[in-house]
Amino acid sequence: MKSLLPIRGTRLYVEEYNNTGEEALLYLHGGPGASCVDFCYHQALALSEKVRVIAFDQRGVLRSDPISEGETFGIQDIIEDCEAIRIHLGIRQWTVLGHSFGGYVAFNYAVQYRNSVKRVIFETPYFDIKNSMTSFIQRALPIFQSLEHQEGIKECHRYIEGDFSASDLWNAWGEIGQQLGEHRDHLYFKGMDPEVYNELVDQLVSPGELWEKGQIHINKLQEEGEFFKSVLPKLHKLTQPSLLITGVFDPVCTVEQQGAYRQQISAHSIVTFDNSAHFPRLEEPKKYQQAIINFIEHN
Repeated sequence: MKSLLPIRGTRLYVEEYNNTGEEALLYLHGGPGASCVDFCYHQALALSEKVRVIAFDQRGVLRSDPISEGETFGIQDIIEDCEAIRIHLGIRQWTVLGHSFGGYVAFNYAVQYRNSVKRVIFETPYFDIKNSMTSFIQRALPIFQSLEHQEGIKECHRYIEGDFSASDLWNAWGEIGQQLGEHRDHLYFKGMDPEVYNELVDQLVSPGELWEKGQIHINKLQEEGEFFKSVLPKLHKLTQPSLLITGVFDPVCTVEQQGAYRQQISAHSIVTFDNSAHFPRLEEPKKYQQAIINFIEHN
């Protein structure tokens, strides 16, 4: 079922699969502003053989209604939208699966609404955006070196060796990523050609206006600044059983963040994907499905 649900004064694009399933799974996309389109194409149907699956484009993103320039919007709005969708659909408790930025949202949602969230699954999340952005820049350096791109080399050294805020590094990665050109996408994928991914997304949702309106979503989150704050010191507050899905080649959920997760979260599991970077659900889809279903069935 695909629909525009009236939620908290706007309409959110929601896809639902197997609405009779006893266990419910909510997917939170990353970005910010990335949408649930590739998750629904690659995973929703397969996972719905075992569980009820719900995914949505976050407020202001892609097929959901736009955010106006004068509207206030921040992380808490996404959290409250999750809770409102749960109530609207009549779900008592669900498992929340968050990818990348969606993992950051999933953590905060689970901590605030303990009785609503039964389990949490993190797919290559970030818990500390400053650490993740530094990782990207460190990985960009050898690419620039191989290309003999002197300006890129200089910029990487500047940000790796300097003292910069999470916001500074976020913006720096945006600029450095642009300088990398086609090489940028290869940092996100190992087991899949990024061109295949880009072509698929373009087939499912045409490039243009729908994507462009999500820039307001991104800009307002940047202005608010909450997602620049590390949750590493708060990881111990997560009390629900959780699963961390990592990709060996992922630049986002670094070894440091994985270590903090292991140390601070008692009821945790970790599944490592040996041929994946940032998108295990696309790069190793069968293993991904098995990991999620196994975790839900045994926790």
